[in-house]
Amino acid sequence: WDDVAPQLEEFANQMREAVNEPHEGKRRNESTWKITKIHWERSRYVYELFYKKKAISRELYDHLLMEKHGDASLIAKWKKPGFEYLCSLMAIDKRNSHFSTTAICRVPLHLRKSGAAQPSVTTGCISCSSQESGRLGGPIWWDSPRPADLVGWAKAGCPTAEKPGKKRKEEEEGEDAELEARAKALKRGVNPDERSAEVDALMATAAALRGSGAKGGQLKVHGGDDDDDLEESGPQPTGAIGDDDGDITGDEKD
Repeated sequence: WDDVAPQLEEFANQMREAVNEPHEGKRRNESTWKITKIHWERSRYVYELFYKKKAISRELYDHLLMEKHGDASLIAKWKKPGFEYLCSLMAIDKRNSHFSTTAICRVPLHLRKSGAAQPSVTTGCISCSSQESGRLGGPIWWDSPRPADLVGWAKAGCPTAEKPGKKRKEEEEGEDAELEARAKALKRGVNPDERSAEVDALMATAAALRGSGAKGGQLKVHGGDDDDDLEESGPQPTGAIGDDDGDITGDEKD
């Protein structure tokens, strides 16, 4: 207790100042952003002391939570995958939104449109998604030091001075990959035993295509506005002829 008491007292002073801070010139919700941020930092301090650094005992940890030096409910969320850096329980309370959805800060930046990096009205958090927050050590608040183009930074894999950008898994291309995907779907479907012959045939065809280089069997991939969106087009009809207007016209006999 003697080791952690000074830092907890500092958090208490910061919280007192944030509560008593004048609200002139601020929007109604904006006046609580600083309180939410200090609340997160204080709870995170207690959480890391016990779970990360192993610096305090279970008895002291329980005492700190009982005395409200940390938010037990928020800490419980941090233990779950995908919520490791959740900024506030208000961000996942669907009653706070008009359409029963979570706050905008829960949407990963690489899934947003360019320039759409505004803070949540409720919490003041721009993003508390695990990938982006993990690179910066916590939520990206309205006043956090951050890259100028957050969306572009996230789509580049969130590079930092110490860590290069994370590469996303490239989706498999080719007709053999499509056949294997269909075979796996059949295995997970209804009555998989009855479809074992079809599954075996698909897997054999995929293996044959892979062995022969899958000539002429590649699926075309067209990039859209977002790099993550892939559009696949299947093989063209036999005997198709390209018209001058760009349409595909097949043989009437076929």
